[in-house]
Amino acid sequence: MATIIGMGDIVREKRKSLLMSQTQLAEKIGVCKRTIIDIETNIGNPKFDVLFRLFRELNIPLDQIFYPDVPENFDDKSMLMQELMGCSEKEIAVILPLVINMKQTLRDKNKKKKQRKAEWK
Repeated sequence: MATIIGMGDIVREKRKSLLMSQTQLAEKIGVCKRTIIDIETNIGNPKFDVLFRLFRELNIPLDQIFYPDVPENFDDKSMLMQELMGCSEKEIAVILPLVINMKQTLRDKNKKKKQRKAEWK
């Protein structure tokens, strides 16, 4: 089972990975340093608009906050979602059938592989 970490830990790790101080982050999103400290220590109860600016500034995927029990290797899915979010409606209309087809092809291939493996036993 994956270790669940709090929102404050995620914010702190991301801020540090960007080599940003608490003061710099506070200035960028328009809050005081104390707000950042409270969030990072999990004692703050920030308003939605503060969280929105914070997550956007640090580029934190919301699934990391709302689904913290998802394993670390989930980053590929996050990256895919970010790519799709940057697509136009027209691009999505072209990409969606391709993704559905590729997913089914991969699942079918995996199913056949398992069947062959079972036959060898």
